[in-house]
Amino acid sequence: MDVVRKNIEKEGGTISIDSKAGQGTTFTLKIPLTLAIMDGMELAVGGSVFTMPITSIKQSFKFSKDQQLVRDTDGSEMIMLRGECFPLIRLHEIFQIPTEVTELSEGIVMQIENGDQIACIFADELLGEQQVVVKPLPSYLNSFNIKRSGIAGCTILGDGNISIILDVANLYSPFR
Repeated sequence: MDVVRKNIEKEGGTISIDSKAGQGTTFTLKIPLTLAIMDGMELAVGGSVFTMPITSIKQSFKFSKDQQLVRDTDGSEMIMLRGECFPLIRLHEIFQIPTEVTELSEGIVMQIENGDQIACIFADELLGEQQVVVKPLPSYLNSFNIKRSGIAGCTILGDGNISIILDVANLYSPFR
């Protein structure tokens, strides 16, 4: 198993093991999307562009009086939608990007999901949908544990700029 772990980590992936006495063991292998083509939604945050996999998006909307912003016991922001609360992830705060769009009513909110986890992310604006070629991050970044910060890879846009591809599963980590 050690050889499998080393080879998966060498490619930028992760492996986790969950074992329960008398029930068995579950191995979860997360292998990066290297040089794959995916449908993505381009988001602007300050002067940066991010790509969100379309398969992770449930809906996007402008925050209005119909929605309610509340705080949980830890002080984290939550959005109330149709009677349910969802954590709010402000991309400019997570990635420390200066932006003038900080009020929810000025930007766009996108409800995203990963399995049974659902959250809302806040960005300045949606730029549009396009197919992108997923490029892996350089291996020297693995020592900075960048995979756990919500970044899955990157892509080169049609204008030559680089867009960071968001990893929905790891965007949730501050809310676990």
